[in-house]
Amino acid sequence: MGPATEELLAFPDTRAARLAGISMRRLRYWEQRQLVMPSIKRQLSPRNTVRLYGYQDLLALLVVSTLRTEREMSLQRIRRVVQYLQSCDYAAPLRELRFATFGKEIYFQHPDGSWEGDLRPDQIVLEKVLRLEPLQLRIERAARRSEKARGRVVSKRGVHASAPVFEGTRIRVSTVQDYLRHGFDTTAILNAFPDLDTADVRTAERMLSAAG
Repeated sequence: MGPATEELLAFPDTRAARLAGISMRRLRYWEQRQLVMPSIKRQLSPRNTVRLYGYQDLLALLVVSTLRTEREMSLQRIRRVVQYLQSCDYAAPLRELRFATFGKEIYFQHPDGSWEGDLRPDQIVLEKVLRLEPLQLRIERAARRSEKARGRVVSKRGVHASAPVFEGTRIRVSTVQDYLRHGFDTTAILNAFPDLDTADVRTAERMLSAAG
């Protein structure tokens, strides 16, 4: 996934929680504790707040989730490490540094290669380094549309006022139909909407023809 794609990627909170394998309640709690914050948080009404997690937010979320579930680290310990690293001028330590665990302890590696924590010379932690590559791959896979979603249209409550959108996206069918009405071909439409597939354009064409 290239830098341009990373900048465009954003998951709503429900999808972010599903990716990390945690409940919405836990996601909210981590937000309250300022462990993982969404890049975009806008209150549309007293009962409706939109939260969008960007690529780097998702990566930090997966680091915390992995430390909690797979490494069995306490949230208090993770928070203490994060707060310490922030005091060392790391703006986003969960995605800037390399982490490792030994028992119930967390260690982190600075950019100069040095490790910090309760590390003793006889302790080997490298086998339990928390590697970011698998976590990045999880985000990339989650961002891709499934084969079954291509060419399918759905309406979701709260998404574009429940207007029909292509499954797995927030792109309205009517938007693509407007392109078709103005003479744009399939290639031009796919260049404008990289998340779409040829099958989506064909579906928009069929629906446009059926509407008369």
